[in-house]
Amino acid sequence: MDDTDRDVFITRGFDKWKKVNDGKNCAFLGHMGKDHNSQHNKAEKACLDLMNQAYHIQNVFKRQSTQEVLHNRLRLKTSVDVIRWLTFQACPFRGHDESLSSINCGNFLEMVKLLASYNEQVSGVVLGNAPQNAKYTSPDIQKEILHVIANKVRNTIRSEIGEAKFCIIVDEARDESKREQMAIVLRFVDKKGFVQEHFFDLVHVRDTSALTLKTDISKVLSNHNLNVKDIRGQGYDGASNMSGEWNGLQALFLQECPYAYYVHCLAHRFQLALVAASREVIPIHQFFSNLTFIINVVGASCKRHDELQAYHAAEIAQLVAAQELESGRGLNQMTTLKRAGLVGKYYGLTDDLCQALQYKSQDILNAMSLADLNRQKDPLIVEHHYRIEVFLAGLDSQLQELNTRFSDHTMDLLILSAVLDPQDRYKSFNINNICELVDKFYPDDFTEQEKYHLKYELQHYELDVPYHVDLQEVKTIGELCQKLVETGKTTIYPLFDRLLRLLLTLPASIATTERAFSAMSIVKTKLRNRMEDEFLGDYLITYIEKEIVEKIDTNSVIEISVL
Repeated sequence: MDDTDRDVFITRGFDKWKKVNDGKNCAFLGHMGKDHNSQHNKAEKACLDLMNQAYHIQNVFKRQSTQEVLHNRLRLKTSVDVIRWLTFQACPFRGHDESLSSINCGNFLEMVKLLASYNEQVSGVVLGNAPQNAKYTSPDIQKEILHVIANKVRNTIRSEIGEAKFCIIVDEARDESKREQMAIVLRFVDKKGFVQEHFFDLVHVRDTSALTLKTDISKVLSNHNLNVKDIRGQGYDGASNMSGEWNGLQALFLQECPYAYYVHCLAHRFQLALVAASREVIPIHQFFSNLTFIINVVGASCKRHDELQAYHAAEIAQLVAAQELESGRGLNQMTTLKRAGLVGKYYGLTDDLCQALQYKSQDILNAMSLADLNRQKDPLIVEHHYRIEVFLAGLDSQLQELNTRFSDHTMDLLILSAVLDPQDRYKSFNINNICELVDKFYPDDFTEQEKYHLKYELQHYELDVPYHVDLQEVKTIGELCQKLVETGKTTIYPLFDRLLRLLLTLPASIATTERAFSAMSIVKTKLRNRMEDEFLGDYLITYIEKEIVEKIDTNSVIEISVL
């Protein structure tokens, strides 16, 4: 068929009606052609396809998606729930051999198999019954799901902070693979007046210089739209790179935000002061040296430890039989020298130690003679020794250390803050000191007009709050902030409430970071020492912030994972 025949019905029209029934010379047959790939046949097929709407691509996808989406969501939901459960239990995901012939395919796959064995719907869509390209069980998918959950936790914490001021608490520690990790904790007061401390992120730092730490912290904060200028407290340990007055981390943040007051962890500071003071007084130093020596000797031998436990158990049984000790759940439990870190517990084991070690070494027994000041001497001499040479000397040394380790600026802030203490029915309340606190430490958080109105607000506060039924028995500033929200007093005293929240951002300790590192030692073990930094950070925030993760809807995780 030539070109003239092809366009006869389209451009020139048809005028050969005499040849319509003329066999092979029929014009229509010539136009149709014998080849299935002719223009006519192609056009006819396209027309049939166009009229057959059931096979249109959008309808094919729609019909397929109704069932496939349900299967995919159930399959993905199973993976999300398994990852969440394994993370809560600090369990590893993968196994050494995840092949089909493996007896133990790892916690993740084995948990999926277990869920499938109890649910036919799950069994019909997971593992072998899942499409090869949508199993949702690969290591990359596992990490992606965990990353989605971790980001939702961080976003939840960020939304709780809102526009409020906050505090950063930072500490560093080495993980199992000898990588320096920096834990970042955020402290703030939520809308209900509760003080919150949430683990926020774990960052690997290649060096621990103050500038490097500040850069990494600022990067984490900026990624979540947290402004450095909103920091009102810094909590670190006493390391020079953190607490340095001129080039330390706290000094670098103070350059950007002069009201981000640094508070050395109070518990750590007291510990350092006590250790330093104990070394200055010879009898106290000897006591703790002997105590350490005894713990090492007994703890290094299983036999001595067992003997100590046996003597201690026999003594408890004898006292209970003589009705000198009460018996019951949780009472008179067996203890060890590791748990006897407190001196009081040590004294409870002294007689048992003497029995257990009486044939071992005279040096140990001499070390245990804690009151071995020639007991035969005159009682006045003994009293003078313990009162003057031990007690008063130790007290003087401790006071000197405490004065050295607590800066004047920090002490002024804490002393002025004490006037807000609600104990003894607001006995310490002082309007002038509160106004001085605002002028000296938080001048930019209150306008000049607000400072003027604050004084009148405090006068009404003094006549109202101490006599309110629900506010009379408040013991702490944190509890006071909560009660003001509960009773609706924050709307009456908004400036005072703002000041309370600023003070509550000041850190008292770095216990939250220590808990984070304890969790890290549980999660990143010798068998898991190759965990990537991002994976480790996501795992820890999910493991530590369980209360937030439990409130996250699985469907919201699925939606983000699919996108």
